[in-house]
Amino acid sequence: MKRSFYKHLLALVLLATCLSGRAEQPAEVDAEHPLCPQTLNIPARPEIFVPLKPGEIHMTADDADLEEGGISVLRGNVEITRDRQQVSAETITFDQAENDADLEGNVEYWDDAIYLSGESAHIEFNQENGEFENAYYMIKDNRGRGNADKLFHQYGKQTKLENVDYTTCDPEDNFWRFSAEKIDLNHEENWGSARNVFLHIKDIPVLYTPYISFPLSKERKTGFLIPSFGNTNRNGVEVLTPFYWNIAPDKDATITPRLMSDSGLMLMGQFRYLLDRGEGELNAEFLPSDSQFEDEDRSFLSFTHRQDFLDTGRVFMTYNRVSDKQYFEDFGNNIGVTSTRYLERRADAFYSGNWWNLRGRVQDYQTVDNTIPVNLRPYKRLPQVIFNAYPITGNRRINLRLESEFTYFDRGDNDIFFNDTNGARVDLYPSVSYPIHTPYSFFIPKAGVRYTQYSLNDEGGFKPSPSRTLPIVSLDSGLFFERQGRLFNREYIHTLEPRLYYLYIPHDDQTDLPIFDTGLYNFSFDSLFRENRFSGPDRLGDANQVTVAITSRFIDGRTGREAGYVSLGQIYYLRDREVHLPTLQEREEASSPLVAEVGLSLEHWRFRNTLQWDPNNDRTEQLVTALQYNPGPDKVINIGYRKRRTSNSISAGFARTDIEQTEMSFVWPLTNKWRVVGNWDYSLPEERTVDAFAGLEYESCCWGFRAVARRFITDSSGDYNTGVFLQLELKGLAGIGEKTVEFLEENISGYKRGF
Repeated sequence: MKRSFYKHLLALVLLATCLSGRAEQPAEVDAEHPLCPQTLNIPARPEIFVPLKPGEIHMTADDADLEEGGISVLRGNVEITRDRQQVSAETITFDQAENDADLEGNVEYWDDAIYLSGESAHIEFNQENGEFENAYYMIKDNRGRGNADKLFHQYGKQTKLENVDYTTCDPEDNFWRFSAEKIDLNHEENWGSARNVFLHIKDIPVLYTPYISFPLSKERKTGFLIPSFGNTNRNGVEVLTPFYWNIAPDKDATITPRLMSDSGLMLMGQFRYLLDRGEGELNAEFLPSDSQFEDEDRSFLSFTHRQDFLDTGRVFMTYNRVSDKQYFEDFGNNIGVTSTRYLERRADAFYSGNWWNLRGRVQDYQTVDNTIPVNLRPYKRLPQVIFNAYPITGNRRINLRLESEFTYFDRGDNDIFFNDTNGARVDLYPSVSYPIHTPYSFFIPKAGVRYTQYSLNDEGGFKPSPSRTLPIVSLDSGLFFERQGRLFNREYIHTLEPRLYYLYIPHDDQTDLPIFDTGLYNFSFDSLFRENRFSGPDRLGDANQVTVAITSRFIDGRTGREAGYVSLGQIYYLRDREVHLPTLQEREEASSPLVAEVGLSLEHWRFRNTLQWDPNNDRTEQLVTALQYNPGPDKVINIGYRKRRTSNSISAGFARTDIEQTEMSFVWPLTNKWRVVGNWDYSLPEERTVDAFAGLEYESCCWGFRAVARRFITDSSGDYNTGVFLQLELKGLAGIGEKTVEFLEENISGYKRGF
């Protein structure tokens, strides 16, 4: 296997490097270095001070021998202009009858696409072409430049060069160039090709290819992208050689062979398309006979589509499938992916009118780990229909609202050890409110009735048609106070916003109702004002409670932007809560945890903090702190800490894990071309690193380089995956793969490609 792997590796690298042009992805734009102009420093055109008609020729010179209708000789600072073409030379012999010219000495030529210079040239103005000897050229759209023994140029159409070299580097930074027997530049199609090519890195020939193609602009083009290299402890040496296929302006595909020395050759593909008001993407991966997995075939498939229709309609579809439960552990790139337990398959259709909206949905999941019992897997929704209406709305008037849902739940075949419950659920919630809003206050009384009806099979021990009807009464109110002030020598508006919220729902024994899709919301500041503490209609929490909260904001008086805020709130229970989930017994206390949120945005600093403190047990249940320092577009430091403790209220049947982690990530320039990137997530109770990587990036007008070393936990057992990944970009010749860039953007808040 090893010998075969390295043969494949050599073949793929040579193929990708030799045949590739830059093949940019749709909607991707090369990041420009701030020190790099989009074009090279092309000498300025001669200035023309007289208006010219189309096709008219204008000539100037220090001295001239003119012959009407014949051959004229111009000497000293000679300049000729015709439309968008301009030439200059020490001596020009102009044939008026043929409308062409021979140029000698310091010849320069300008048009919209190219700049040329040389010792001699022949220009045919009628044919709009010219031939140059020992020419130097500069392409305007892509910074390409070089020298050629012979050069033929046809204005706006093509340029042909012989015994030529080519690079996009600045003259003082010749990191790479290729020399070729011939180069053809098609200015109409914005592409170039070369034959018998040697690639030179720092004047050292490193590669030969009989043919290469490359772009003359940033438009997408079919071809190989630059390979990506890596090494991981699970898959061994890896090389990815993506091939980009620009099928049409609205369609493209990327086919990527991923060669892994310890597993084999995986084929990865991505197809993307645009429709009228819609778009979609298909991703597929296939690894035949994985030698690390008992020679079994392994695969992954993902499809998404989004479509708008009529004026307010939307359709969304997604389908995902994986061959085995260890696939993401072996080939995923972070613990969030490697711990995936379910893959969603869903189709949604949404439409809204002036006072209503309707959503239809069918939803299913693939259970990645087949050892998970049937009764712990999510239900299918076949289908779900949600209808909401709000026919009357407005301030100081009666507001009417209806929230309704019909869903049929099915979990497929029953487990032989578990009698499952399937069936339909109808949930209706009409409500009426009378909001009163003023510039300094709001007052919103609201009342409604929630009715839930089931139609069940008889497998789960429930009655065939249980139901529940409960009233819901709430009163929400708040005040707004503000004053002008100064802080750090700046004008600010300081607000004080107290809020009082009352909720009443009578108790009803709901143990005769099944649990299809209902859980307990994570507690947060928003939870203080929710009508139902449960996430679905299967349980409606009983309540007789008051929420007291206050928020204070600092608003920049010049920009109107929020510079900082502090929020504090708590629920006071006027009676014990009696409605619970079967696996969760909530703690009976006189009050909820105290929730505090703090945010600050000043100059280059961003600070966010969330605290949940339980006064009944005098302990912190949750703490999340995030600090970002961002003094420039390429300078970011993020520091975070998060802590979550298992609540005393949960029973042994409800699994929840304590978490206490620190997080740090950064991107920082070392010079104007070099920068470092990194991330470190550390678990304090286990005293071990969860995820860490560090990398080095180089980027200039001419070339780019990225190296990242990473180590992260792949599963709950604590196994690590370690790898090193390298990428190289030759600007204007081969595009860098986007996967590493996407990874850094996801893991470093504030990261941006290019600097």
